Amino acid sequence: MIDYGRLDRSVRFYESNGFKRIESPWTVTKDVSNITKPPNGTDWEIMGKDKVLVASGEQSFLYLYLKGFLPKGRYQTITPCFREEPFDRTHTKYFIKNELMITDDVSDESLKFVINTCKQFYENELESVVDIIETKEGFDLEVSGIEIGSYGIRSCEYLKWIYGTGLAEPRMTFIKNTLKNGIS
Repeated sequence: MIDYGRLDRSVRFYESNGFKRIESPWTVTKDVSNITKPPNGTDWEIMGKDKVLVASGEQSFLYLYLKGFLPKGRYQTITPCFREEPFDRTHTKYFIKNELMITDDVSDESLKFVINTCKQFYENELESVVDIIETKEGFDLEVSGIEIGSYGIRSCEYLKWIYGTGLAEPRMTFIKNTLKNGIS
């Protein structure tokens, strides 16, 4: 079950750390989706339009930037995410996520700031240790071997940015309940 109170706490926490909350579209063009979509990824197309449902708020940020509606800066947004993934305890075909993005200071130092800020939020919410794991694409945050967020630096022909998962629900609620009940 999605914990909307936790989503609200995430917004307030990241605002206090310099991330401006914005409203962003839940649909983007296929071209924008292709920037972050894995090679074998599937778009959730909208019939009769050159639009697809977003797989992440990261796509929404890129769309707004490309359209000239979003100056460079530090942002957060909450969007649904639609993905063609196998269904299991921590993966669903759609979920809701607070996504963070930095476009004004894209550096290793800023990436570390995002990772450590999210780590602090997760550790406060879960009352548990969160591990930083290096990946091929960047970094993940994990709790008990379960990935709770991904972080890195990406670029395309018109922008370079830092992306990060501020919170994904209902995954966080599942992990919190698992830790609380001692289930693995």
